[in-house]
Amino acid sequence: MNMRKFLVSALVLVVAALAFTACGSCAPADGTAYAAGNEFYICISPTDDTLAANETALPSSVMAVSDYDELPAFYLTQGYYYSLIRYSDVYALADFDAYYIYGGVDESALLTSLPDGATTSDMVPDVTLTFRSGVTLRLPNNITISASDMKGYTLNFVGFADASTDGTGNIVVAAYDGIRPTQYATVSVSDVEEFSVPWHPIAAERRAELLAPDEPADDGTADGDLTGGTPSNALRIILIIGIAVPALLIVFLLFKPSSKRNDTRRTTMRRQDTERGIDYDRERSYESDRDRYERGYRDYERRDYPENRGGYGGYDRDDDRRY
Repeated sequence: MNMRKFLVSALVLVVAALAFTACGSCAPADGTAYAAGNEFYICISPTDDTLAANETALPSSVMAVSDYDELPAFYLTQGYYYSLIRYSDVYALADFDAYYIYGGVDESALLTSLPDGATTSDMVPDVTLTFRSGVTLRLPNNITISASDMKGYTLNFVGFADASTDGTGNIVVAAYDGIRPTQYATVSVSDVEEFSVPWHPIAAERRAELLAPDEPADDGTADGDLTGGTPSNALRIILIIGIAVPALLIVFLLFKPSSKRNDTRRTTMRRQDTERGIDYDRERSYESDRDRYERGYRDYERRDYPENRGGYGGYDRDDDRRY
């Protein structure tokens, strides 16, 4: 009985574990995490409608500003990742000196690590700009650069200075020469050669999915996976039933009443019949001309023939016919 209890307990544990595995658990949404420390990444994710309707990245509603009047403010670009350091309700942009975000940050946009598909080399837009002919720009350090004389500076896109993306607005640029501190300035979109800010690779991949032709997606059934990688509730129920029914059957067989007693009775009866000299398994013939010594008395091997009782004194041999 102890062995039966052990087997039942083991089966219950196995069924419970497999059922839990079949049902699974809900995973958190990709890219959403909250930090206990002060270092974050912020990403203002574009909506699917925005991605589908626009080939290039757009400004977000989150603005980075500086305490220095000579440094222009700019909007973070949607879909890109900016490194932050939090000081109470102020967030400093780690990759842009003296730029801050003051309050108004949606906690769901803060990440503790970069998601798959994003690297430190493509966190922010990487777009090199070129002045149009005749355009000059005076930098905060009083150095003037132009299309014909950049003085060793490279001009890079930082962000949109306003929400206009039709080619008539302003942008913030960063000028650096690898020696002196980076200089930030505002220029008109019309002052630089035509450019575009591509979507971050993660956003670009999502946009490609949205614009893909409407055709049956590969749900995984081509390689025999009928679940498409995500088991449905109906399949989970079938799995649980398929696990539970054999387990219950095993338990039933373990506790099924024994038939040993009936087997003993039949064995005893057979033994008693054998002691009486009756062989039930003997092959018998029922033809009318069979010899009585072959068929036995009434088809059984009884030992009460006249010759065994001392002759035919009690009756005539022919009387055997009556039996």
